[in-house]
Amino acid sequence: MTTGVNAPRRRSERSRMAIVNATKELLLERGFDGLSIEAVAARAGVGKQTIYRWWPSRPALVADVLLEDSDKILKPVPSTGDLVADLIRWSSNLAATLTTARGNAMLTILTVAGMEHEDTKARMYAGFSVPLHDGVKTRLAACGLDDVISAAAADAIVGGIVYSILTEGRSFSRSRAETITRTVLGGVAP
Repeated sequence: MTTGVNAPRRRSERSRMAIVNATKELLLERGFDGLSIEAVAARAGVGKQTIYRWWPSRPALVADVLLEDSDKILKPVPSTGDLVADLIRWSSNLAATLTTARGNAMLTILTVAGMEHEDTKARMYAGFSVPLHDGVKTRLAACGLDDVISAAAADAIVGGIVYSILTEGRSFSRSRAETITRTVLGGVAP
């Protein structure tokens, strides 16, 4: 057991969860621009120094919090043997997730944070955009499409849905996700 001044500082899971939850709540209430470390610390019941010990900046905190929930969005595309049905189901679920109040707020915050902070953009790209795109690309490639076509089709499906949700917000419908997916697949499906 280590004691004294040289003891390593460990995260308290309770404090970490309080910070994460406070950040999520404040992001939904105030958005990225309205979130401050002071407000997170006050709501979480911790000192600012506790937050800064674990996260070097507000964007780093936001990136970690947003990526913590990414597993709800980054589900692999299923492979039931029917490419079109699999991708329609997946894209409809993506649209449904990103058009909830929470999902839409998080997508908007992710976009704003990425535009304003290069390090956050890189983390979001690696932790969110790449896995989302690669899941679709992998499913398309499994059906015999070459890498270039698979990548372009994944760009069109994911980009078409995400861009539309960013511009239209919560009014974007699952049927639009299906139409985008069918349109793209109509041009590339084997």
